[in-house]
Amino acid sequence: MTTFTFAVTGMHCASCGLLIDETLEEEVPGVRRAETSVRKSRTVVTADNDLDPAVIAAAITAAGYPATLTATA
Repeated sequence: MTTFTFAVTGMHCASCGLLIDETLEEEVPGVRRAETSVRKSRTVVTADNDLDPAVIAAAITAAGYPATLTATA
């Protein structure tokens, strides 16, 4: 498993974070867990090692919240 951290902009409430988490967990194959903090403007994703973080960033952005990869662990 790999952990990716993304800076996410445009979130205003808990529902925004929930939408991102549900989108990633339900629609992106290989995402095992997503945790979004509206207060910290970030999403932390645990995913299969072979998942390209650009796919995750694109899914977050497509949901209406521009995302940029900031860390990989």
